[in-house]
Amino acid sequence: MTPASLARLICPEFRFGKADLSEAARLVELGVGGFCFYGGTADEVREASRSLKALSRTPLLIAADYENGPGQWVRGATELPTNMAIGASGSEALARRKGGITALESRALGVDWVFAPVVDLASRPDNPIVNVRAYGEDPGLTARLAVAYLSGLNSQGALGCVKHFPGHGATATDSHLALPVLEKSLHGLEREDLRPFAALARQADSVMAGHLTALALDESAPASLSRAALTGLLREKLKYNGLIVTDALNMKAVARDPAAGVKAFCAGADMLLCPEDPFALHAELARAFNDGQITGSAVALAVSRQEALVRKLSPFRSSPPPLDALRCPEHLAFNAEAAPACLAWLPGKPDFEFRPGDIVGYFEPLTPPSAWKGAAFVGELIKLGVRVEPYQPGCGMRLAAGIFSRPRAFSGSINLSEEEKLVLEAAIKGAGASVIAAFGSPFVLGGLEHKPSAGLCAFCALQDFQLAAARVLVRRAKAGGTIPAVIGDL
Repeated sequence: MTPASLARLICPEFRFGKADLSEAARLVELGVGGFCFYGGTADEVREASRSLKALSRTPLLIAADYENGPGQWVRGATELPTNMAIGASGSEALARRKGGITALESRALGVDWVFAPVVDLASRPDNPIVNVRAYGEDPGLTARLAVAYLSGLNSQGALGCVKHFPGHGATATDSHLALPVLEKSLHGLEREDLRPFAALARQADSVMAGHLTALALDESAPASLSRAALTGLLREKLKYNGLIVTDALNMKAVARDPAAGVKAFCAGADMLLCPEDPFALHAELARAFNDGQITGSAVALAVSRQEALVRKLSPFRSSPPPLDALRCPEHLAFNAEAAPACLAWLPGKPDFEFRPGDIVGYFEPLTPPSAWKGAAFVGELIKLGVRVEPYQPGCGMRLAAGIFSRPRAFSGSINLSEEEKLVLEAAIKGAGASVIAAFGSPFVLGGLEHKPSAGLCAFCALQDFQLAAARVLVRRAKAGGTIPAVIGDL
């Protein structure tokens, strides 16, 4: 067993603006199996991928969290609708196209492996990290759209990753900050959270193990470090034979455990993602091997699973798309075409509308007009003949409230703060009639004491979705989607 073989188990992060390329070159010399990229411009990402791959003696897998297309992270690439927007449409064609665009632009950047799709279920409105990253709460819908998304990725030469096993949706803790606990019974997991993983077990290139303790599987360890979860359930019961990668080991759910990487490998993981110190993890793996805790055959099997992914990529690696594939007209047109099918009215209240000449007060909680995120929405309403002014409470103005709430790693929160909720409810109470346009989490519409006249969900803040929302409100377009989760008290 060589030190390089052990190093191939490690996939460090490379964060543009913070990472040192010379340090990354040292990791390549050590023999790491790949890198997970965060941020950067298109030129920076492509050049870093090219130079690191050229230095490596073995094929590097360059990965990234491009759940909503490369533009989610990379300046100059296309950002695409959230999973929940696609879930609202119910369209396999849109899911497949999202995967295909993501693959083409990722390959143009030199990224081989997309850590998507998320197949966690949107089963808790207070979940601070899943939310619109999920297709919805229904495991059948989730599996169907995830299959289509993966087929789109694979058809254009990129690898996918189904995450976060065994399902993060029924928790209320952000694993970037602490260790979530999933209290469902095994029957409950099998009936709901595990169903997408079971459906995708034969198709998935890789599965990401989540940092959450599923009490029905293992009370003593998170799933990412649990042999019962990764080997007993995922490998043996669900018959998954592909590569297992951990979620990032620098997340606080497991980062305090210095042996987390070794435990994850012994549990059944093949690749150890984003350790805080890759060199220290390599030393830990070497000690575990010398102590007999890790066997050469287990390392060889894990490396063989990496090599199987490299072979799958090989027909595409010789001819990456040019950089002008990024934000090309066809990819940009997708968002405009998809938006009407994805927008969804709050159940029971689809008849709200503005007419040309109406005076409407626009409002974003605790946000001055100079910082409005809904400028495209407001501009389109004005273009369509609606007179939009900053909302003035207490004078009977009709109200359009734009809410931009989305999951943010390490934030520990989602939806509205208590202060935001109070000012929103006061605005609704003082308005003649009101609509909330949710350009992110639909769960902001639940649990309000003072209800709006209507709610329109866009599930993301993309410009084309803001424009479509304005058109729906003036009856120039139809919202074709259905909210794919239970919102709560309406």
